[in-house]
Amino acid sequence: MSFLDTLTQMCALFLLVIIGYGCNKLKYMDVDFNRKFSSLILNITAPFLILSSVMGEVLPKPEDIAPVLTAGLLSYALLFVFSFFISKVICKDENALGSYRFMLIFGNINYIGFPVLDVLFGPTAIFYAAVVTIPFNILIFMFGVPIITSGKGKFSFKWLTVFSPCLCATYITILIVILQSKMPKEVSEACSLVGSMTVPGSLLIIGSTLAGVPVLKMIGNVRMYLLTAIKLLLIPVALFCLYKISPLDYKYTQVLVVLFGMPVASIGTMLCLKNNIDGTTMSEGTFLTTLFSVLSIPLLALIL
Repeated sequence: MSFLDTLTQMCALFLLVIIGYGCNKLKYMDVDFNRKFSSLILNITAPFLILSSVMGEVLPKPEDIAPVLTAGLLSYALLFVFSFFISKVICKDENALGSYRFMLIFGNINYIGFPVLDVLFGPTAIFYAAVVTIPFNILIFMFGVPIITSGKGKFSFKWLTVFSPCLCATYITILIVILQSKMPKEVSEACSLVGSMTVPGSLLIIGSTLAGVPVLKMIGNVRMYLLTAIKLLLIPVALFCLYKISPLDYKYTQVLVVLFGMPVASIGTMLCLKNNIDGTTMSEGTFLTTLFSVLSIPLLALIL
């Protein structure tokens, strides 16, 4: 596992955030554009990215699904409980509390995790990651907004979210994996092309959103640095220790540790924009964790 290859990959992805920042300053992107582009990504491109994750040459093996899915679900359950306790320790602002909880739970496994895993472990790791995206997508699109707004004591759940485009795409991927169905090449390529817009699009939006955040305020936010250290180092190391004492095979362990060491999910900023929620805290956390993940992910890869 090459430290340099991983570092190069992370730098390339972070560069897209900087380009988004520049686009905003040059007036190519603004708040209204970000909101509309976020809706396009959440409703069109992200569902196709989810579908394309199980439309490669080889489908995940049925025997690989159960252990990875179980480990992923248990890990998210632990993170959910952990986030509600630790967020109260590191954040005293009830308006930002829900965003801190979201950031502690959800990492950027779709948009950064996939290309990083491909560099570190090859195509096989993508299959394992695709399995983890099943609970990830269900949880983030079903409970993401309720978690973000939970800081003020609200945790309202809308049943219509179970039929959101991303969740419907997730249901289809589950069916494809269960039936071991191979899609026609034309369909696979079309899904891949549309879905590929999601990664650069989401990172450009983060950069554009950050252009409206005072730099000194963001850099001087000590609590955000604490969250970054917990998100990028404490959580993956703690999960690694738990996986080591469990019967989970090491080939799954190394993939899961890297996935749970990802920076904050960029989809959080887009959920805020789409639902008219202040996304400043989410953008700050996404920016800082993405910045420091340029070093933390190569370090994790080196340790593994």
